[in-house]
Amino acid sequence: MSDVLIFSGTTEGRELAEALADANVECDVCVATEYGVQTTRKSPLIHVRLGRLDADGMRALYRETRPKVVVDATHPYAALVSQTVRESLADTQIPLLRVLRPTLARSGGARYASSDECAAALAKTEGNILLTTGSKELAVFCADESVRSRIIARVLPSVESLQACVDAGLDGKQIVAMQGPFGKEANVALIRQYNIKHMVAKESGAPGGEDAKWRAAEETGVELHVVARPGEDAQETYDVAGALRRLESELGVTFRQGRVEVALVGVGCGARELMTEEARRAIADADYLFGAKRMLDAADSDAIAYPYYLQEDIVPILRKIRGERPGLTRVCALFSGDSGFYSGCEKLAAALRELEFVDLRVLPGVSSVSLLAARLGIAWHDAQVLSLHGVAPDGWEALLLDSARRNGKTFFLTSGAADVRRVGKLLETVPNFQASSRLWLGYNLSYPGEKVAEYAPENCKQITAPGLYVGAILNSAPEPRALAPDLPDAAFTRGDVPMTKEETRKLAVCALKLTPESVLYDVGAGTGSVAIQCALLAPGARVFAIERNPDAVALIEENAARLGARNVRTVTALAPDGLDALPPPTHAFIGGTQGDLIPILDKIYALNPKTRAVGTAATLESLAQWQAALDRYPAANVEVVQIAASRARKLGAYRLLQANNPVFLFAFDMVEK
Repeated sequence: MSDVLIFSGTTEGRELAEALADANVECDVCVATEYGVQTTRKSPLIHVRLGRLDADGMRALYRETRPKVVVDATHPYAALVSQTVRESLADTQIPLLRVLRPTLARSGGARYASSDECAAALAKTEGNILLTTGSKELAVFCADESVRSRIIARVLPSVESLQACVDAGLDGKQIVAMQGPFGKEANVALIRQYNIKHMVAKESGAPGGEDAKWRAAEETGVELHVVARPGEDAQETYDVAGALRRLESELGVTFRQGRVEVALVGVGCGARELMTEEARRAIADADYLFGAKRMLDAADSDAIAYPYYLQEDIVPILRKIRGERPGLTRVCALFSGDSGFYSGCEKLAAALRELEFVDLRVLPGVSSVSLLAARLGIAWHDAQVLSLHGVAPDGWEALLLDSARRNGKTFFLTSGAADVRRVGKLLETVPNFQASSRLWLGYNLSYPGEKVAEYAPENCKQITAPGLYVGAILNSAPEPRALAPDLPDAAFTRGDVPMTKEETRKLAVCALKLTPESVLYDVGAGTGSVAIQCALLAPGARVFAIERNPDAVALIEENAARLGARNVRTVTALAPDGLDALPPPTHAFIGGTQGDLIPILDKIYALNPKTRAVGTAATLESLAQWQAALDRYPAANVEVVQIAASRARKLGAYRLLQANNPVFLFAFDMVEK
């Protein structure tokens, strides 16, 4: 005796049997072929019965097993079996559930109400025919010699299927005995190998590989002939989730919600040949796929596909899948390149780890940087790698320029041709770039139109083709990086604008204790000497030079451009005016204040009460203001240093020390009240 009897042979039937077993419900599963036995899970609660039954045989089985519910989960085209099941239950009170997979509802192709109608239409065509409808209807298609002689039949590798081919009059060279599932590429390969002009398919839905046949037909230009599903009686039909809800009501059980296994897969640069074998297996096993359309096309999978790659789109669908599907559902989310290299995989992985029903794994891929390095025949373990993709130019120009000057190898990802043109324009500002450096670009790596070539920076302006670009800057004579402030006063164009002297500037920059991604205000920037020195030491920092004097602002911009400080932005204002429009500071250097030190510090404290503040006082009045400031703000790590520096100058046979005016240096960390 069992609670449920399933007429199976489909994915839906197997899923229902497994869900019943997981809920400790005993069931009998009837399959027509040995393949159905092999694909059904082994369980003491699942009793598999092999063989075809007529109505009397079904009634005898009901008397033996006494099921509470009968489920018809047979193939959509097994119309005779479904009719027989209905007849066998006509005089019983046993409820019948018809489980039917949804159609793809795709338009196009030639459609026929029956195999006979399709075969008649094929008789009026020319060219080889790939028959993917199985062995049961072979006799219909082979009745006409003009059709039979052109058929290539793909059938299951079973004795029964092969015998059907022989009985239909097919030669061995016309038979392809293979076990699916078949992706688009497998279909395309057969079409090209056998010079196919027509392909015959059924409306078998996603589990039957229908979508892969459509995509193969679109790629190769063959005509697709689709045999429509037989009409169902007016009875209600269910998908797997609906059938489980009905079975819960009929049996008084609760089915355990399913689990979702998610693989976040780096698919490499684009070509399927460059995917890892592990990635290909995960894609082949997946029930659902997520990713950008370009990657879904390359995956060549019959899985249900969604063109999404953001967590806010993917997570709700995973919750829906979990509620609708029993057992284990396999999902792949596809990411270009390597899953751990400037990839959206990281954010999605963090979100998925919060879902208790998800089992997560991350699979690597081949990045475009590693592929370009291989194309150039060089290593990249010692390179600086930057991503310009989706980043505003002011977020990467200073970093790229600094790396190109100071590293032997710099690799960079781009968003497209516009980024490449901007890179070329930037490198044109590097003095004698081509004397020691070379710029290489990889275009559409791994695709048929791949190109790897060397470019002069000025030639980048000619690059307009849309596509994927990755670059490498190779510098045979990189400039050594100073580990301390190193710009002398002579490096700056000064004019009549005041400037923080070299000795004071170096100590002030050290006292700032900058970090790689600081936001620095240089208030009363003068010639910009402090701002520019900080920008060069921390090319990833955002440096704002606030100066009221337009002539001084022009000097700052001139000095910054000449010295390559691309991360300095000038603000023409008398502080504290103009600060509200800037991002909150992490560090501030206060030089000229025009007597407004306290209002300036008040504004900085309001923007970020944890700012590191450094300033100088060269007059007694300024000294008094700084002393008042220390009494006004809660502060930590307070330092007050008097700087008395002298420089030697040549006077005849002697070197005479010439004293600079004494300067007080104030440094402290603001502390939030």
